[in-house]
Amino acid sequence: MKLFLDSGAFIARALKDDRYHAAAIGVFEGISKARHPFRLFYTSNYVVDETVTFVQSVYETREEAYRRNAVSASPSLRVLHVSEEVEGEADTAFRRYASSRVSYTDCTTQILMQREGIDTAFSFDRDLETLGFQRIP
Repeated sequence: MKLFLDSGAFIARALKDDRYHAAAIGVFEGISKARHPFRLFYTSNYVVDETVTFVQSVYETREEAYRRNAVSASPSLRVLHVSEEVEGEADTAFRRYASSRVSYTDCTTQILMQREGIDTAFSFDRDLETLGFQRIP
């Protein structure tokens, strides 16, 4: 099964005082010990950007932010790239969800997940449920 990892998962793992830190660590440990049914892992270049930017705002140096974040550290994680075509579809989705709090990055995530046949995200963001996906934890 496929799992999309959202920025909240990476941020919560990186920041010890994040309210979801323990939950994130638990899920990441469960993934590494194969306690979850997921075997293929995905994220996007927009999620990497969002994560590194947020973690960098907490730590003083880019190197520390990137080290603590470690989004791309796993060889089993495939980073999907948002193309111009995906951006066009995300623009349409963003307008469709204008009355909600769904972010533009979430809209790009929706398009990428649909294209890859991914129905579950590791996220603390309920907006992905609004977009029609299952969410763990």
